[in-house]
Amino acid sequence: MKKLVSLLLVASLLLVGAFAATAEEAKKWEGHSIVFAGWGDGAEKAATEAAIAAFEEATGCEVTYINNNSDFDTKITAMVAAGEQLDCAMLESGTIAYPMAEQGLLVPLDSYVEASGIDMSDYVAASCYYDNDGNMISYAGNIELMCLFYNRDVFDAAGIEYPPTSPEDAWTWDEFVDVCKQLTKDANGLTPNDEGFDAENIVQYGVNPGVWWPVWGSFILSNGGSIVDADGNFAMNQPEAVEALQKFCDLKLVDHVAPSVAASESLPAGDVALLTGTYAMVIDGQWNALTYAEAGVNFGMAPIPKMGDEVVSICTTAMFCIFEASEEKDAAWDLIQYLNDPAIDLTLFENGNRMPTSLDWLTSEDKLAQWVGEDNPARPEGYEGIIDMLINYSAAPLTGQIIGWPDMITLVDAAIEEVLYGNMSVQEAMDGVAADIEEAGIVLGLRTAGAEAAETAETAETAEAAA
Repeated sequence: MKKLVSLLLVASLLLVGAFAATAEEAKKWEGHSIVFAGWGDGAEKAATEAAIAAFEEATGCEVTYINNNSDFDTKITAMVAAGEQLDCAMLESGTIAYPMAEQGLLVPLDSYVEASGIDMSDYVAASCYYDNDGNMISYAGNIELMCLFYNRDVFDAAGIEYPPTSPEDAWTWDEFVDVCKQLTKDANGLTPNDEGFDAENIVQYGVNPGVWWPVWGSFILSNGGSIVDADGNFAMNQPEAVEALQKFCDLKLVDHVAPSVAASESLPAGDVALLTGTYAMVIDGQWNALTYAEAGVNFGMAPIPKMGDEVVSICTTAMFCIFEASEEKDAAWDLIQYLNDPAIDLTLFENGNRMPTSLDWLTSEDKLAQWVGEDNPARPEGYEGIIDMLINYSAAPLTGQIIGWPDMITLVDAAIEEVLYGNMSVQEAMDGVAADIEEAGIVLGLRTAGAEAAETAETAETAEAAA
């Protein structure tokens, strides 16, 4: 009996010791504090705060969360310049992140990824960002890409079939424009196909395409064009790119199926416009599913049209980076993992804001059920086509591929605006950009690691291996 009691006592002590060790491990950042900065609307901010609170509880680390949606780059630049504590942050790849990386302000994360046992072949290839030397400067467990959103009620009223859900069956550009024309109406109910159509008095537009690089860039790549070629030359003035960009702009200028620059100024916000049927379709980032679901839009999602033989949808994602000046780099890395792992917190994935980069979370039925599920308004029927597009028909963010991006895109955006105002053709505008780049001495090029991540085939092979 004494022996039994002794054994039970030993077992109890071992059990208590095990729990103590677990508790000690769970609180490994007790007494530490870090500062994390990011952006996001009310829903994203609330979900991020909840995830941070859970991280604090689990690790004992105190986190100061800075959420800024108006002048984020200015805020971060000022904090860094002033030497204020800033351990990790979401950074915009097209503006602030790469200049900071070139100044040595960001920590390469390759060793952290390796030490954490993360196998990048298990993730969508386009999810990470690399510096000019091929070092990973951002790791993210979430990603976005460009999608076609549509109002089911508008399609039903017109008796038109919904867009194909499989990327293999995606509309050709001509098919897309034809549907857009059928769904565009002036105040008298006439379409662009009808005689007497009033392009100055349109009450319902077939589509509202986002006029920014992931959208028009997707069509350029689909058409076989490029932004910068392998030799570092500006390539948007070459035939394939010019053709794609002109067709894109002609949605507003010639086809009259998308709002002109002037008309856009008087139209409601995108969620309201899609809800009320002012727009029959919208082409923009996947994260809009959260906004549309919260607005109560009866919407569907589909792959974007293809300009060439195959759909290409460009990805975007915030860069989760650690600052070289941080004295809490390891704790910052743990927080980044906490905010990016759907296994820890699913809120921002199931509410429509994000997609996982983990191929397991994109392909495993039990994991899909956790963030896509049935009767989820943010993940409408046919959403499997969006996942297919991400795995097999996506390209890495252009901002991570192209050296000299910030200076180049400033010129490109201004030129596209001139085209949309009807002041010049795309060819004239892009030839002008090429001349401006040369005159300004802007050096362009391709980052090797970023270019490799951009290969759609690589992502497809990875997914195939995972399956």
